[in-house]
Amino acid sequence: MTLNFSDKDNSLIMTISGEIDHRYAVRIRNEADRRIVTYPDKHFVMDLTNVTFMDSSGIGVIIGRYKLIKSFGTSLCIVSSNPTLEKILSMSGIEKIIPIHKTLKEAIR
Repeated sequence: MTLNFSDKDNSLIMTISGEIDHRYAVRIRNEADRRIVTYPDKHFVMDLTNVTFMDSSGIGVIIGRYKLIKSFGTSLCIVSSNPTLEKILSMSGIEKIIPIHKTLKEAIR
């Protein structure tokens, strides 16, 4: 699993590649929270385009960051063009509360 952060316009982008499971959830959560608290006024984008696997701990990471971001009054969206991952997000109900975009360009708009 690799985790990278970048800024574009008024967005903080977290790009995750590889697997999101219990082994990596704590690292992702800690790094994301540190950045969110440092830049609380930025729109947060989770780019999951290159995620190959995600279990329930990944769902927990997403929901937890959503709650933290909402407490600052900013927004979160997800980027994913992976049909399997989109099915997991849909089954979990995440797509009902967090916008999911096919491209990073759409998410930043």
